[in-house]
Amino acid sequence: MRLRINLERMACLWAFMSCVHSAGGQQSPATAVGAVGAGVKPWLKQAISELSRLPAGDTVKVASRRVALGYIDPLRAIQMLALHGYTIGKAEAVIDPASLPVVIALPGTTFHETVPKVEDKFPQTETDPLNELVVFHNKNEPGQLSGLLAILADEIDRPARQIIIEAMILEVSSTAINELGVKWTRAASVPPNGNFINSQLDGLTIGSLKYPGVGEALSLVTRAGQGGVFRNLNAQIKALVREGEAEVLSRPSVLALNNRMAYINVSEEIPVANTSYSPSGNYASTSFTDKKAGITLALRPRIDSVGDEVSMQVNAEVSARVPDADVIVRNASGVILASSPTISKRDIRTYVRVANNTPFIIGGLIAKDKQSSIDKMPLLGSVPLLGRLFQSKRDNVVKREVIIVLTPFVLPEGHVIGKNMPMDEDAFDSAGHQLFRDAYRIRSEDTFDLNYLYENRELQRMKAEIARAVSKDMELAKQYPYSNFYGAAVPGENILCYRQIYEVLKRRGSQKDLDADKIIFFEKDSKIGSGYRVRFLEEYIKARAPDILSDKGGMKAVALTFNMQRTSGNAASIFSEPVPEVSLLDCANKEEWTSELWEMNQSTEDGQERFTVLLHNKKDVTRLKYALLMKKVVELNTERIALSLKNFTRGRLLLMPRIKEKDIELIDGDVARAFFYSEMYYQAQQVKMREDIDALRSLNNSKKNTNRVESFFQRR
Repeated sequence: MRLRINLERMACLWAFMSCVHSAGGQQSPATAVGAVGAGVKPWLKQAISELSRLPAGDTVKVASRRVALGYIDPLRAIQMLALHGYTIGKAEAVIDPASLPVVIALPGTTFHETVPKVEDKFPQTETDPLNELVVFHNKNEPGQLSGLLAILADEIDRPARQIIIEAMILEVSSTAINELGVKWTRAASVPPNGNFINSQLDGLTIGSLKYPGVGEALSLVTRAGQGGVFRNLNAQIKALVREGEAEVLSRPSVLALNNRMAYINVSEEIPVANTSYSPSGNYASTSFTDKKAGITLALRPRIDSVGDEVSMQVNAEVSARVPDADVIVRNASGVILASSPTISKRDIRTYVRVANNTPFIIGGLIAKDKQSSIDKMPLLGSVPLLGRLFQSKRDNVVKREVIIVLTPFVLPEGHVIGKNMPMDEDAFDSAGHQLFRDAYRIRSEDTFDLNYLYENRELQRMKAEIARAVSKDMELAKQYPYSNFYGAAVPGENILCYRQIYEVLKRRGSQKDLDADKIIFFEKDSKIGSGYRVRFLEEYIKARAPDILSDKGGMKAVALTFNMQRTSGNAASIFSEPVPEVSLLDCANKEEWTSELWEMNQSTEDGQERFTVLLHNKKDVTRLKYALLMKKVVELNTERIALSLKNFTRGRLLLMPRIKEKDIELIDGDVARAFFYSEMYYQAQQVKMREDIDALRSLNNSKKNTNRVESFFQRR
């Protein structure tokens, strides 16, 4: 069979070449097609038509393209391109067409680096984009530009990996506090005619214990008994020891780029007095300067090629105000003029290598502080000289150790839930603001598990072929069906996104604010034969099939079918698409409703898309409300974000519509599409996948035939 087809195509090609030869070989391929007539197969006609549009191979049409760089500096980019063999031009030199493609780093501007102070003159502002290259290429050879852009994206303009560094700073007090307590109580079992204590002091309690104790070094209880040491008294003795109390001073974390500096500062400004004196030794003035006290961390991580280890340069400093150690300035009369705190400072600098997701500890930052406390009786303790008789002073030496725990978390290059992703909480949503739109943060339960798509070998093979084709001609990425396979795109992904949006709205109960009696549709005006009039859906249903508004439904269903004509070239279709074909169908149960819904949402015989809203019971009316909201979500977020699996991911914010009491909602073709996809998303996505694969295979076969004819002409 294959041999017969090839012989048939060779015969057609021979017939075509005979016509060209009989005409003296001067006819163009497109002109020669008419001479061959019906003997030429459709594939050959298409191939010859494409050949007629091909430019001559020796023509050069110089074109330029500005390329924005996302991560790398333009000068480094052109250095890398030079290593790949590309010609690097100069901004002041004329382009040589024989050297195409030529790459030039676009000169920058000096008016963008800093924002001046308020009192300074504001400099000239340059609005032209920065960090760009200009590529001059031959427009008749798309592979020149496409190949250069592919190298830029895949090997040169690459983002640095990211890492989260989580720090925990603890302060441990190693001073132990020992407390001893004894508690005496009267035994309940003592007879009333016992000794003097038993008979005279009822409910005796002497002493007390401090509770609770963190650690118990000794706990002893003796019970009263006949002949016992304490006879009719209970004795409870407990020694309390509290030591090693730790306090978490701070738990900062920072997201940093690989091999870039990260700085964490958790501190406060403490005023420090600067006192000056006159030449005679008398006090002159005091000024204050601020001094920082707190925690500062300067980090520079470096990730290995695999991402398993992190080399990290660490500069850590912990400073704190020393208690009871202020420097006091007094005048000759002893009056305090100023005071300055004493600040302790502990720092460490090191360079470490640690495994990913593994904490390491920096310890040994020890400080000793002398603390004094005075206890005194009210009034008497404040009397000069004699007050010391009514005071007690206690000096304690407190030893404090600061421990720093650092943990690096290397983030995966793909979009994977990791340490950088916060929990799925409502606190990240934004709702109820008067001047800002509501926003919903997508949770993990809002996204589908699509491994059956991403791990399909045949689909991955096709995507790899598309990537190779686009690297030779980047315009293919914008053309159907290549656009549905290129990059992260998946055929039918918009259908899956419609369903995901539906699940979000359903979980939030968003339809409760939308009244069914405020939903309208357009109906053809039969009186004047053109135009349309507005109909309220609920009134229409009550008049023709009121059982639809019940939970179970009746024997009928209302269908609103929209023919999607916005891509047609007929001007009259502009006014006809929003007007549905309304019909009343026999529909007794869920099975019949499902079958009718599928059939009425298939394209017509001439390939025109159509979508239908089919209402059989109250649940279908609720689904229609969600479809109206789905359309609004897509409009608010744009199709590129809302209907793309690459963008509809956990953690992103999704703008949500807000329904007002007086809003009137219109059913149109977009609403009908959302209604259908919300119910039969899986089946519709399968059909779309098959259509795109068939279109791609058909196009590839056509391209192969075109290449065969083109190579034949080159040999001639």
